[in-house]
Amino acid sequence: MNIDNIKKIELEITSNCNAACPGCARTQNPDILKIHSITLDDIKRIFPNSKYIKGKQFKFCGVLGDPAFNSECVDMVEYLTSFGGYCQLSTNGGIQTADWWSRLGALSNRTRKVDVVFCVDGYKETNHIYRVNTVFDVIERNMDSYARAGGTGTWMFIIFDHNEYELPLAENHAKSLGFKFATRTGMRNSIHDWTAIVRKKTEGRMVKEQVIITTTGEKEHSKKQEIVELQKFIDNPKQEQKQEILNSIVCKLIHEGEIFIAADQTMWPCCFLWDSYFKNKENIREKLEEYGQDWNCLTDKSINDVLQNNWFDEVLALSWDPIHNKHLDRCIRTCAKNKAYQNEIKFTK
Repeated sequence: MNIDNIKKIELEITSNCNAACPGCARTQNPDILKIHSITLDDIKRIFPNSKYIKGKQFKFCGVLGDPAFNSECVDMVEYLTSFGGYCQLSTNGGIQTADWWSRLGALSNRTRKVDVVFCVDGYKETNHIYRVNTVFDVIERNMDSYARAGGTGTWMFIIFDHNEYELPLAENHAKSLGFKFATRTGMRNSIHDWTAIVRKKTEGRMVKEQVIITTTGEKEHSKKQEIVELQKFIDNPKQEQKQEILNSIVCKLIHEGEIFIAADQTMWPCCFLWDSYFKNKENIREKLEEYGQDWNCLTDKSINDVLQNNWFDEVLALSWDPIHNKHLDRCIRTCAKNKAYQNEIKFTK
């Protein structure tokens, strides 16, 4: 593969964030978190001309940070769109100034190549319960500034038991801004409960309260049982099931032409394997150590250099087999059964 095969690039331009969502890898692993940020100059080096940019989708999201935390984010979007790239930002919306968001909205209006997904899981009374440390009044101001400048956007709402009652308020607000409205169901939220410590005023004083964040009933991921069955195969891979499961893998890189660039400028086939590397799940660091230090780092290599590394070019697909010495369960768990594990998103009309 080479850059011509790549259709979508997910960019984690920072590992910093203003929030502390209890389900986030950065919140769960503060002892190993390192703050990195990609600069505008880095973007220009990694994507030097239209060959690397034109017609491609750039998703500013990531595993560890919020793109809006990077002060050069708008400059990066402006650079990529100037060469014909399409940019989508995924953000909690609770950082930067109103002017910053107005500038991004104007860029969206002028180019028609910029879209923002505001991940706001609730309304005034509930959003902060999962999106810990965010302030709804700030989010509301920023969304309004972006919309008034002509920016196109989507309000993305994860439905939990505690915020379901505010769903109509959020949907109506999104419509008033001219945004699309969508709900999202994540497999992690259907398998795990989270615990948040929320500050609230009681009898004139601020107190801390522990809140269990759970997802039940119809709010759960519709393919939860498929993942339960898939986990049984991972725990005890049976030969008679193997080929069917391996054939059902839809790889972001191999099948969909996507790459992921982390805030430390290492390149991965997807956000899932970067998450595994960050946490060193399944001893992924040891399994890949034979490739040397910085083997997939774009500080001194091109995207094509990394794509042509033996692990990307050949070993990745072979390692889906559980008997391979570089096998990672993550590839089966998140991408088998035609991506059954991955988020379900429903847009309202």
